[in-house]
Amino acid sequence: MKKLLVLLTCAMFAGIFSPPAAFPQANNGAGEGKPEVHVDFYKLPPGRQDEWLALYKKSHYPMMKWQIEHGQITSETVYTRAIHQLSPSWDIAIVIVIPPLSQRKKSELTRAQLMRKLYPNLDEYVKDERKRWALTLEHWDERWVEVDIEKNPSLYYPNPD
Repeated sequence: MKKLLVLLTCAMFAGIFSPPAAFPQANNGAGEGKPEVHVDFYKLPPGRQDEWLALYKKSHYPMMKWQIEHGQITSETVYTRAIHQLSPSWDIAIVIVIPPLSQRKKSELTRAQLMRKLYPNLDEYVKDERKRWALTLEHWDERWVEVDIEKNPSLYYPNPD
């Protein structure tokens, strides 16, 4: 038992003090000045996709529209697969394009203020969001930035100025 405790303690400290994993694209500025593309993937129970989509349209889409109208988001597009695929398994993907930080307008409302403005009946909003998330079997997000391989052909070297 003592050996296991020592081993676990060493493993914990090794994880804390070891250098972080390299994420070259995120740290080298390859996408600097380019829009960010967020892709949200949702895996849903069979036959419940329309129910989830209706809840999304009612309880989340108005916030996205507001952010588009106020310059924080360029666009939002909802996708589903054109053909059946086994992996990765998702039913709905939402692609959100966000302007580069230098061009993004600052929101005049916090997220909480926006929710209160768009959803006067917060109890109904919460009920709908809980149901939408209860229908979500899996969810993951990805953030992408375009790499201009003409100007910056490396994901390891910093973006040339």
